[in-house]
Amino acid sequence: MNNTLIHIPIEIIELETQSFHLLVRCTLNGEQNGEMVIDTGASKTVFDQNFVLDYQQKDQDKDDLQSCGLGGSKIESDLVEIKSLSFGDFITEELNVVLIDLSQINNMYEKHCQRQICGLLGSDFLLRHQAIIDYQKSSLILNRNP
Repeated sequence: MNNTLIHIPIEIIELETQSFHLLVRCTLNGEQNGEMVIDTGASKTVFDQNFVLDYQQKDQDKDDLQSCGLGGSKIESDLVEIKSLSFGDFITEELNVVLIDLSQINNMYEKHCQRQICGLLGSDFLLRHQAIIDYQKSSLILNRNP
């Protein structure tokens, strides 16, 4: 087995009837633990602005960073750099992420499964690390050295 590939356990939850979400446990900046939704439809990795305590603000043009929800309404967002994001033995450092208010999403999670999420693992991260989702083994496979 290739030791550059890391297998990370995921949990497949049924949020509503026939509505499945993939959750992965993470550690942010080496100290904050949470769960993220693996969201292949999200272009960028985002965190709840109330979860991330330690970050470096990045310069940005507000017109270049526009976030919107499924309903199309604009969401206030900030581009920041975090020190590290890890999933078990997989660690990535100095990662640019977007901070948004995930309170509405967390209200839905609380209502349907009594859980909270800290963020969405987006396609920027998944593509960079050549992610493979193995549904049969409930595993997210990431390439440590893409």
